[in-house]
Amino acid sequence: MTALGRPGRPRSRVCDQAIVDAALVVFADDGYDGFTIEAVAARAGVGKATVYRRYPGKAELIVEAASRLTNADLPDADTGALPADLALIARHLVHLLTRTVAGRCVPQLVAALPRSRALAREYRRFLTERRALTVGAIQRAVVRGDVPADTDPEVVADLLAGPIFYRHLVSRAPLDDGYADQVVAAVLAAITAPTPVAAC
Repeated sequence: MTALGRPGRPRSRVCDQAIVDAALVVFADDGYDGFTIEAVAARAGVGKATVYRRYPGKAELIVEAASRLTNADLPDADTGALPADLALIARHLVHLLTRTVAGRCVPQLVAALPRSRALAREYRRFLTERRALTVGAIQRAVVRGDVPADTDPEVVADLLAGPIFYRHLVSRAPLDDGYADQVVAAVLAAITAPTPVAAC
């Protein structure tokens, strides 16, 4: 077989993962503007050429890293009881934002959204997949009769995630399981409160 027809050496999955893992850390630490292929290569323990064989530039690598962030594990939030479902969802979000590299990437990702439609698409997917957990929990609760039939799952998703993201991205106030439980209690109080009877 000629050199032209010889199949190329298969890419190493370990190397692929090391590059993406390194890209997430560099992006979390340095943001879009400070992100360099050189820094990723050094952290991954590979040459720059190895990175460039996979990604033509930093934009493509950042998007790939963001897609891995989007695909981070989601909890199984179907316990059969709405309070437990919402607590699981809220605590998982707090853990993701405060104790993982994905959480450290979120502020940088938000700041970079105007720079890339592809990044904006991945961020929307990140939010959509996590909102779906709350929407599903409310839909199941409606079927069980745990909440009023006119409860809007999308509004509840905003009520649950909004305060957590606000603390993470804006106020930087303490964010832990205790706060997650407070948010859940407030949400449950709001959606299970009896509807006031209009005065005659």
